[in-house]
Amino acid sequence: MMRRTLPLLLAMAIFLVSAPAMALDGYKDRRGSYFGLGLGGGVGSVFVEDETLSTGLDEGGDLGLHLHAALGGGVTNNLLFGAELNSWIRTTDVYGQELNHQHWSLNAASTLFIVSGLFAEAGVGLAYGISDASNPAGDRRRYQEMGLAVKGGLGFEYFVNGTVAPGFRVGYTRHFYSTSDFETFHGAFTLRWY
Repeated sequence: MMRRTLPLLLAMAIFLVSAPAMALDGYKDRRGSYFGLGLGGGVGSVFVEDETLSTGLDEGGDLGLHLHAALGGGVTNNLLFGAELNSWIRTTDVYGQELNHQHWSLNAASTLFIVSGLFAEAGVGLAYGISDASNPAGDRRRYQEMGLAVKGGLGFEYFVNGTVAPGFRVGYTRHFYSTSDFETFHGAFTLRWY
């Protein structure tokens, strides 16, 4: 009985000791699927076609909340493709009225890692915006439309373990609507799981 048990125990011990080495095959690898989140801010501007109305963001813009979520896959260790959901939210006060601004985009995006953790990204997709505008007489108008979104940016991320990579990204986003336009320069702290 002991003759059969000893080789079995030895084989199990070798397998258990080598299991962490087998897990290293996927260590710090961007190939396969990923999920990411980001939180930051950005200076945004909203321009409407009616020049008698003010959005509160048409003269240089103001800082707003920027949120980001991404889901995709790595084709190679340096090239990722995925879908991104981005938002920019801000409330302004113009002529004693509170004006709300929410701009969302769902983009098809690509990320190219240039050197180590430094990357460039670009995307295009659908934009949806809600912007309020008013004038000194108290007239108020809500712009609520869908349009085209384009974005580009740079960032850096580093692996803290085999699958988690925190980082930082900066970028520019532009939304084209039929009666208004939106743009933002933004930055965000990001966290990506591979």
